[in-house]
Amino acid sequence: MTSIERTAYPRFKRLITAHELHLFFSPTRDELQWATDATDCDEYLLALLLMLKSYRRMGCFPALEDVPAMVVDFVRRSVELPEGTLPVYRAERTAKHHRGLVRKRVGVTYDQAKARGIVEQSIRKEAAAKNRPADLISIALEKVVEAGLELPGFSTFDKMASKIRTEVNASICTGIHDRVSAAQRAGLMRLLEERDSDGTTLFNRLKKSAKGPTWSHFKNLTKRLEWLDGLGDTDVWVDGVAAGKITDFAGEADATDASELRDFVPVKRIALVAALTHKARMRARDDLATMFCKRVATKIKKAKAELEEIRLVEREIVEALIGNYRTVLKHIDEGGPAQEALTKAAAMTAETRQALEGLDEEASVDEVAKRLEGRVSPAVIALVKAQMVQAGGLGAVTRAVEGFGGFAKQYEQIEKVSAHHGNFWEVLLYGQIGRDRAVMFDLAGAENLKFTATSEDSRVLDALAHAQRHQAARGEYITAFNEEGKEVDISFATQNWRKAVMDKTRTGQFVRKHFEAMVFTALAEELRTGDVAVVGS
Repeated sequence: MTSIERTAYPRFKRLITAHELHLFFSPTRDELQWATDATDCDEYLLALLLMLKSYRRMGCFPALEDVPAMVVDFVRRSVELPEGTLPVYRAERTAKHHRGLVRKRVGVTYDQAKARGIVEQSIRKEAAAKNRPADLISIALEKVVEAGLELPGFSTFDKMASKIRTEVNASICTGIHDRVSAAQRAGLMRLLEERDSDGTTLFNRLKKSAKGPTWSHFKNLTKRLEWLDGLGDTDVWVDGVAAGKITDFAGEADATDASELRDFVPVKRIALVAALTHKARMRARDDLATMFCKRVATKIKKAKAELEEIRLVEREIVEALIGNYRTVLKHIDEGGPAQEALTKAAAMTAETRQALEGLDEEASVDEVAKRLEGRVSPAVIALVKAQMVQAGGLGAVTRAVEGFGGFAKQYEQIEKVSAHHGNFWEVLLYGQIGRDRAVMFDLAGAENLKFTATSEDSRVLDALAHAQRHQAARGEYITAFNEEGKEVDISFATQNWRKAVMDKTRTGQFVRKHFEAMVFTALAEELRTGDVAVVGS
């Protein structure tokens, strides 16, 4: 029997507050006068008032012994009846007459045959989609109230719900059984007998759920889906059966051992196993999509971590470059070796430069000797020494740079700093995907796993189809135009992705590796948000 607490069938609460007592059970003067005129003793007056207030509150007549004592005491005190007055009827005829008076006062019709008809009709209709008796009873109860009829007793609702539910379920099971071919029924029965590698029945394999999103588990799940699809087209088996009913049947099968299922009648046994198989196929597809999304999310996380590592290295490089630049400036600045060398060289050659001022390249040796008053050799030696001093000053700067790893190393570090400005993890994702590329394409192109857009926006799936057409490509670039000669629309992608995918120097082409990574990322996001769905999941 269904517990009344699980249904909406009206009943007294275990704890009634003072507010509720005053709100629902306080007789009005008009009600008291009406009850007084209809009765000839205190017991009947109290009983009639309790029946009236209870019906107004619950829509049915409770047994007087079921009315809580606190309600009885409250009504008795409200109408100032003697202490100890009890609501009792000496004859059933009086109770029946009082129920008629209450119905007339509240304007409700007593027609149990019509009420039971409404209950049966509503339960039979809802039982095709719902399986819990409590839900069926609550819906039927609402229909009777809407019809303005007095509610039948709870036992009537419960018995009818149980009986009709059994009939409807039997009909549904028969339909499923008949849509499963004889060969497929034999295959389902073998699940209860044949053993898996772990010693359990193959029926137990139907109940297994997906593991972590590793590629080994991914491949095993793909094989599991192939095995499930090999059992038969479950969409045909459960055609026309409400999703909630399939879930309930599958839940019953999942909670039952293979040995227990063998004791069921063949029709129900086949129906339950078929429902569980259908849910297992749906779950496998869901699990594959979930694994794919989790795998892509893991790769994105690693790409961002790699970017963060580069940033940390960048900081070290930048700090080193700043320190190096400071050292070079000190060598060149006033008081540094380069400036001292320049000052000293200028002083060493001042007299010679002054003597030769105004001469050009066409001046003769004699003219130079005349200007130097015959002291040519000392002047030349002074110039050479000055050049050596200057070279020494510049050499100090060069040695400082060499101490930092050389000019090439400095240029390399500067390039690294320039290359990774901004939050540009997208260009690093393909390197993380690596060996997963083939499996991702296998998933996206699997015959038993079809994607569909849940709206008119199919840009991501169109981009996926373009990537699949060029899956065998190994070059750096692929065409940006589809088979119809139209440019593939990637407006769904972020600015960073478009920057990574499109090369300004190669108009009409995509950078292949970044295009593939972008498509996998977008597909995972669309699956997560529900903009793309897996057919049959």
